[in-house]
Amino acid sequence: MGIYQDGVAIHQRGYGSANLEHSISITPSTVFHIASLSKQFTAVAAGLLAREGRISLDDPIRQYIPELPVHIAVTFRHIIHHTSGLRDQWDLLRLAGWRHEDIKKTDDILQLAVRQETLNFPSGARFQYINTGYTLIGIAVERITGLSLREYTSRFIFEPLGMSQTWFHDHYGEIVRNRAQAYSRDADSVIRINMPAYETVGPTGLFSTVEDFAQWEHNFIFPKVGDAEFIAQMLAPAKFDDGQPQQHGYGFGLVTGTYRGLETVEHAGGDAGYRSHYLRFPVERFAVAIFCNFSELKPGELARRIADICLSDRLSAPGSDFSNTPAWAGRAAGVSVLSADELEAKVGLYRDSITGMTCRIKIKGSRLVLIGNTDVEYELVGTGPERFQFSGIDAECIFETESKMVVRYAGQVAAACERIEDELPAPVALAPADYVGTYCSDELDAQYRIELSNQNLIMRRAKYPADTLERLAGDEFSTKGEGFHVRFVRDHVGKVDGLVLTTERVWNARFVRTSKQALVPTTNGR
Repeated sequence: MGIYQDGVAIHQRGYGSANLEHSISITPSTVFHIASLSKQFTAVAAGLLAREGRISLDDPIRQYIPELPVHIAVTFRHIIHHTSGLRDQWDLLRLAGWRHEDIKKTDDILQLAVRQETLNFPSGARFQYINTGYTLIGIAVERITGLSLREYTSRFIFEPLGMSQTWFHDHYGEIVRNRAQAYSRDADSVIRINMPAYETVGPTGLFSTVEDFAQWEHNFIFPKVGDAEFIAQMLAPAKFDDGQPQQHGYGFGLVTGTYRGLETVEHAGGDAGYRSHYLRFPVERFAVAIFCNFSELKPGELARRIADICLSDRLSAPGSDFSNTPAWAGRAAGVSVLSADELEAKVGLYRDSITGMTCRIKIKGSRLVLIGNTDVEYELVGTGPERFQFSGIDAECIFETESKMVVRYAGQVAAACERIEDELPAPVALAPADYVGTYCSDELDAQYRIELSNQNLIMRRAKYPADTLERLAGDEFSTKGEGFHVRFVRDHVGKVDGLVLTTERVWNARFVRTSKQALVPTTNGR
């Protein structure tokens, strides 16, 4: 934990263990992988190149990465502000059969991007938090400057600021002194090592310490890298291509908002067992950085608890400005604003009108929870009669009518959902065997098989265990384990000839049915 006032560290302390095997304690000089806090530095690298006139932020990134398909007319600005429409690299890798423990490299992600036949949505049309573009910025920086992103940022950002323990970690096997090992609890409640298995950088991959972050915070107040105008550009809210502003600004890898009446600038990070959060109050010139190595910790909430203490004389009453605040800001509310009957009225199955993805609202204890397709539960904390925030996450849930719900992430609409019946009838005279066969995707270079086991449809793919398909409605299913939304498509005579897979950040990945011959049914799913 690091606490900074006027760009100077006023309190730094480590808590817990950096390495359980060797009983090494965490200190302020412990090096952490800080995940998506990396994005602000990748965005600054692009901004510095634009400042020097070597690029324009409105240049199509394909100008520097020509192997990208023509239809990806995505600019640096689109990527920086998450309006690119690109499909997300981590979901693409998962769909393509990559496991968590497989080591992913930058070229693996580039090749997936090159094969993409479409975007999630037209660039500049909406907000969606996507990692892929930041990887592409890293590639572009190297091609423009002849320096890797690690070399460029070290030379032009970290070294000038004296951040000697901060760098983009672009080699998986590199030895790092004082590194914190990361941990998570498995399904059997056993704590195990959980480290990121990749050496790609841009959206993530930055290593740093809370000691070094004092120098970064100092640069926001007394700019040395860039100037006051450049810092203002970093924090300026983006606009969509039609000229409409984002409700909450996602600037250069930083989110602007308010907390209890005060302006905030912040970002969260999470990879494998690492969690991180950087929270600034620019007017008060106060900031907190918290880096963690256990996935159950919530550094965003901890940062706000620190602000509650240190800025107590300037903060307004808890819950006073939740309508204008990113959702992670509201842990102090915790106020029951709805009766049990009113909460019950929110319960049901909801489908996103754009992606087809489903989620379920349930009551757990005295609060609502949202359950995604992967069965992960998100606690919803009431902040108003029809508004709920995700505990510890920059998202909120707004019930616009009895049947319509909107999910916002960083203030932007991430999903527009409509309640559907829990039990929707299957098509008349439709046999599960109609779906059995082999399906292939050129975009993902992947093959999936649909099998029949005890009248249940089973999905198989390389490296992953078989997954059961559960029918939602008609030709629509969800996978029980991975949380994919699966929609089978038909030809002009009604025969199933393909399927479309959708995840949270990859929409409508198409597979063609290459074999319609029914496979031998199994009884044990193996």
